[in-house]
Amino acid sequence: MKEETIYKIKKNKVVYSYLREHSYEYQKLYREDDYYKELEEKAKEYYKERPIDKIERLKNQLELINTFMSVIE
Repeated sequence: MKEETIYKIKKNKVVYSYLREHSYEYQKLYREDDYYKELEEKAKEYYKERPIDKIERLKNQLELINTFMSVIE
């Protein structure tokens, strides 16, 4: 694994946490230098940090507020 990849892992909290929980992913990282981008996507999906997940969370919060507003009326 390149030093650059190690630096990227330590800098990105999501990837770092994901690797702590899924240490078997280190195997692929050592074998393939290109695997970091795929690993980053897996980590974002696992922790629901993708833009679509954030939009979904916002939508759910708005629906909750809407429900409260309708109950108050």
